[in-house]
Amino acid sequence: MHIRESWLWLMAITCIFFWGGNFNAAEAIAGDVPALTAAAERFVIAAAILLLLRLMRGRGESILSANQQLWLIALGGLGVFGFNYAFFLGLQQTSALNGALIMAASPLVTNLLSVWILGTRMRWISVLGILVGLAGVSLVITGNQWQSIQVAKGDLYMLVACLCMCSFTVLSKKHAAAVPPMQLTRWTITVGTLMLCVAALLVEQPLKQIPALSLHTHLLLVYMGVFGTFVAYAFWLQALQGIGPDRLSLCFNLVPVFTLLISLVMGHYPNAAQMVGMMLVITGVMLGSGLFRRLVTPGLGFQKSN
Repeated sequence: MHIRESWLWLMAITCIFFWGGNFNAAEAIAGDVPALTAAAERFVIAAAILLLLRLMRGRGESILSANQQLWLIALGGLGVFGFNYAFFLGLQQTSALNGALIMAASPLVTNLLSVWILGTRMRWISVLGILVGLAGVSLVITGNQWQSIQVAKGDLYMLVACLCMCSFTVLSKKHAAAVPPMQLTRWTITVGTLMLCVAALLVEQPLKQIPALSLHTHLLLVYMGVFGTFVAYAFWLQALQGIGPDRLSLCFNLVPVFTLLISLVMGHYPNAAQMVGMMLVITGVMLGSGLFRRLVTPGLGFQKSN
């Protein structure tokens, strides 16, 4: 199946929009439900949708080798369970500001892992895009108030979360490129969901806490499960196979931008430094993705990708 690269970029940006919205939704329910319980319910919803779609489809899928199955289990543990567990542990012991700054290093970390694991080459324009985007992310998150940054123990957990997501992105390209995106999404989310459920049962009391949640909290978790998980992971893995992790990772810089824009709609207004930061992030993504070069070079359009 051939999908135009422009559509793949649109899918990736849509995914990042939903992931950015997850921060707003998670902030709204932070005091209502423990972290692992919230993550477990969110991913149970996504896994249920994926399994239902598989049953409705009826047709056979790619026959996976034992090696592919092992890698999909590892990817689910890394990109779903590992990322979410480290992320929530980190936010319990550090500020959202510190955590967001650490996650802003994702494009750089992903590119370095791509060079090491996939043997890709970092183009100067990609390096420039990463640096411009990183500067923009810093302004978006801090509002140029650097004195508010403090080092906390949870920063280590956030670094682990960053490494988990970046490794998931690169290793999916290396070891699961032949697996259809929806099959890959179902496997990784289902495996990660099972791990999150076990962890929640061991650490928290989800069977008592979930029935006591308000309708508002459940609706936000449904949003996170349907759009912030099911749709987002499916779009991300589809775009990953067509674009590659080295360029696609630049989209991570848009997460705080979308989070800030959603906050704006909710009545929380950014300052001038944050507005400049959003423009820098968008510029960095355009530079590193090659979109800027295509816009200024006549006759040079997006090519089709597998």
